[in-house]
Amino acid sequence: MTTITVDGLGERHLRAERATLTARVAIAHADRDRSMAQGASVHSLLAERAVRLRDAGDATWHSVEVLTTTVRVWTDKDGKKHHDHVTSGLVRIKLSRLERVSDVVADLSALGASVSTEWALTEATRERTTRELRAVAVRDARAKADDFAAALGTTVSGVSAIRSSAGPAVAAFRGAAGGGADDLTVPEITVSVAVTGDFEAD
Repeated sequence: MTTITVDGLGERHLRAERATLTARVAIAHADRDRSMAQGASVHSLLAERAVRLRDAGDATWHSVEVLTTTVRVWTDKDGKKHHDHVTSGLVRIKLSRLERVSDVVADLSALGASVSTEWALTEATRERTTRELRAVAVRDARAKADDFAAALGTTVSGVSAIRSSAGPAVAAFRGAAGGGADDLTVPEITVSVAVTGDFEAD
């Protein structure tokens, strides 16, 4: 009896279903009070915008982090040191209507924030797809085992072990939101499941 050990892979590419926008505010000023006042003003506008997006059904979730003020020391080209007060904070918004991403990014940027975007699948889609891909990965491993067995002039008689060789992988292809709605590129998310199987051949 021969043991044939092979890897199997199940993989699927799905269009992203959610976009989480992280809006960062960072106001630097030599005067601490002015830094805090300006930072609080922008932060408040971002939070209000997040609430409106949820109320309109465009967003499913948002969070507002507490503002902090720190001292930044920097040196100019003449070697003179300067002290600034930097007031910073984050507002995160998860959008379910992806056609709104470009407009919302532009709106938040216009308020004075720097905005980054993270793409994802819903939890339900990711879990359902992962379950389906487990079977795909096992079938892939079995097909490879059959090929090796045939090359040896024998056949697979059974399987002694199936192991998950890595956790479900979820990664996004490149994609970015920009300009207007027509310029929006919604990336695909790659979901994959890998297994290792030990097959017995007679």
